[in-house]
Amino acid sequence: MTTHRQRIMQVMRGEMVDVIPFVPRLDLWWMANALGGTLPESFRTMSHDDIARAEGWALYRMVPDFVNMIRGPEDILHRAIGLFSFQQSLYRWRFSNDIEVKLKDADGQQIIEYHTPLGMVYTAGGLTEAMKRAGASLGWTQAHIIQKPEDYRVVAYIFENLEVFPNYDGFLAYQAQTGEDGIVAAGGPSLAASPMHHIQKEFLGHTRFFYEYKDHEREMRDLAASVAVYFEKVLKVLEESPAELILWGANYDDTITYAPFFAREIQPWLRKAGERLGARGKLVATHTDGENFGLMDLIRDSGVHIAEAITPYPMTRVTIGEYYRRWRDKLVLFGGIPECLLLEESASDEEFQAYMDDLFRSVVPGDRLILGIADSVPPHAVFDRVRRIGERIALQGRLPLEAGAFRPLSEGDLKAAAAASVPPAGAQRFADLRELMIAGDGDVLAGRIRELLASGTQAQEILDEGLIAAMIIISEQFQSGDIFIPEVLLAARAMNEGLAVLDPHLREGSAARQGLVFIGTVAGDLHDIGKNLVAVMLGGVGFSVRDLGINVAAEEFLKQVEAGPPDILALSALLTTTMPEMKKIIGMLEERGLRGKVRVMVGGAPVNAKFARDIGADGYAPNASEAVKLAKQLLKA
Repeated sequence: MTTHRQRIMQVMRGEMVDVIPFVPRLDLWWMANALGGTLPESFRTMSHDDIARAEGWALYRMVPDFVNMIRGPEDILHRAIGLFSFQQSLYRWRFSNDIEVKLKDADGQQIIEYHTPLGMVYTAGGLTEAMKRAGASLGWTQAHIIQKPEDYRVVAYIFENLEVFPNYDGFLAYQAQTGEDGIVAAGGPSLAASPMHHIQKEFLGHTRFFYEYKDHEREMRDLAASVAVYFEKVLKVLEESPAELILWGANYDDTITYAPFFAREIQPWLRKAGERLGARGKLVATHTDGENFGLMDLIRDSGVHIAEAITPYPMTRVTIGEYYRRWRDKLVLFGGIPECLLLEESASDEEFQAYMDDLFRSVVPGDRLILGIADSVPPHAVFDRVRRIGERIALQGRLPLEAGAFRPLSEGDLKAAAAASVPPAGAQRFADLRELMIAGDGDVLAGRIRELLASGTQAQEILDEGLIAAMIIISEQFQSGDIFIPEVLLAARAMNEGLAVLDPHLREGSAARQGLVFIGTVAGDLHDIGKNLVAVMLGGVGFSVRDLGINVAAEEFLKQVEAGPPDILALSALLTTTMPEMKKIIGMLEERGLRGKVRVMVGGAPVNAKFARDIGADGYAPNASEAVKLAKQLLKA
């Protein structure tokens, strides 16, 4: 009888098997519910692996394993610089003897200082029990390790002097616990796919990274070369290891890891890992969780063997049929069932059933496919839906699948990003301002505005037909994929420098004519890049924006609305576990008689129009460009 491990490995090698494997990740669901005391009664004494075995599902164990931390918090002590120290890993690392690490606790934060011969750098953050109950596993970083230009060389010194050595026995013991019940994916150097990706994910924060990528390119290139020394050391250990499957890199989004960046900074390292590890008979998977719409060909041609955690429509713009059609010739697909379908607040039972019906029609003949929940089973999942997925695969997942009447779920959505737009009035007249904004040349832009003012051009005209009109075009170019997030952020920064010149010449109150927006990420959620981008683009087209930050408590939102009040309250959530906070905030607005005074718009990867309607929001926007359009519509309503 074929075991789970054998069947999965056969699929990963491109072979046709008897039935599509079903490999749901239960670890984060189990951790959140175990801590919250909300596990189903029959599972109270069981681990997440025991539950999967009892249901007849294959196990999928990953290193790093954030649930089975043998030494506890010490395993993720250096998480803020992207380093983990798990007993199950194929390798271990240590700092060189001339680096001293000092730990401090202040106001609930853990401060870690790294003292080197070149100076001291530090990080601040932590992982609370409340965050674990919400399904978080990595904690949060309040202060990133690079805070000033001088820090680049210090961090480079730390990484180029890391010592790396094998830990094969620890990994083999972990693999033995899994046995034939599933597979173990051994992690690469970090959760990033390349040195520059590591810098983006860990050292600066996404928004600040894009500014630094332009302003301090030389320092960043030198740092990436030093981080590459560490990556190479780990790669050599992995080449000699007994592992069958290596997980290299994670989380690709066509906004953050936009196509030119991916091609230049990420794809070469994915190709290197695929070639070198593949030559040793190992399979390489990469964790593709994110919006892959603009990266489809780049990921397909990256040289890895498995695309793991693929997250299709309705959580992203790419349908499961599109993934299968475009990737099947070069990649094994792992995932395919968006976690939002397991949530009652995001998908009705009819919508869940419709997705499963479409799934089996979309992936004919069904080879090179491992079904799982992307990214993982969420804490508030309707567990019966997970069971029903397993049952349907057992009944309908016998291979090869027969051809059916496949229809893409949303062809209109996939074409919408390429829709043409009409340039605003004044677009051609002030085209040079737009080009300077896209290039991020704030000083030159400010000088050009001074020239226009000196020549008699009205400040209000420069603002309306120049800067704001340019930002509208930039917003549309961003939505269509013609420009990327760095250009948007740099344009906004340049625009602010231009506004500093215009402000003394503008009539009082003109800057606020579009309306006042308060924006924030709800409590328990530490993601900020989407929120930041929405705030930048709203500000760029004339709204006054007050950014309340991340992890904002419901009571704080209410306090700000009472003191404001804003025209629009914009709420962001990127975790399924934090979506209920949006409903809570709207309910509190109702209770305090504030709901009629403010319009509420919501957004974030797990949020959709159904959820927005159900909680009583005034609108939902799937991305920053649509958020600008929605905000304008809400003001007119």
